[in-house]
Amino acid sequence: MAMAVGLASAGGQAVQTANEGFDIASIKPSKPDARGYSIRPFPGRLSAENVTLKLLISEAYHVFDFQVSGGPKWIDSDRYDVEAKTGGDVIPSGQQLRGMLRKLLEDRFALKVRQETKEMAVFAMVTVKGGSKLQPSKDPQAQVMFRVFQRRQITAANAPLEHLTETLTWLLGRPVVDRTGLQGSFDYKLEWSPDEVQIRSTEAPVEIAGNALPLDGALQQQLGLKLVSQKDQVGLIVVESAERPIVN
Repeated sequence: MAMAVGLASAGGQAVQTANEGFDIASIKPSKPDARGYSIRPFPGRLSAENVTLKLLISEAYHVFDFQVSGGPKWIDSDRYDVEAKTGGDVIPSGQQLRGMLRKLLEDRFALKVRQETKEMAVFAMVTVKGGSKLQPSKDPQAQVMFRVFQRRQITAANAPLEHLTETLTWLLGRPVVDRTGLQGSFDYKLEWSPDEVQIRSTEAPVEIAGNALPLDGALQQQLGLKLVSQKDQVGLIVVESAERPIVN
């Protein structure tokens, strides 16, 4: 998911949905003993398991869950399995799939939202005094590779910094915005030991990485980057109303 700082240009505006939706969609309650969750886009379909409506909204509007507010309490507790497919020979893009998911949520959950901006605490990612240690990609034509291992290691090849800021936002629970001014794609590896700043996950416990530095120290030592706390305008999706779906 992409960082959504600046998502909304003005507060209180209604969010437009796509005109076209999925041809077939199934929504069922998840099994009571289900653990973890997934939202997986495939060519021509979207599959989600053990997800809340809040998570589906986050995916549909390409934001993080902390950028979704309002609505009844059950949108963050009731869990569903969703299978949605398109017909025809044209494979929708990721952006089109999100638009189709917005239409699905509008139709099946009677979802109504608006977008606002709010000043929030963010982390600005900047270069250290000695400059960045990031290495430009050795093969700019290669496929982008970006992997996160056990919430304590990142391996990247031909990856833009957007991937890093998105992942740090997910790990820290606070928007991370790129203020480095660096352009292009990079090859790098980042390894750290999670500390109290990083959000803990009960579903994927971390394994301490030996004598590795905490995240901010590792960023400075290994990549020549650091995080600076500041205030910025952040886009929010506000749920005005929603209804539990008729399952099928």
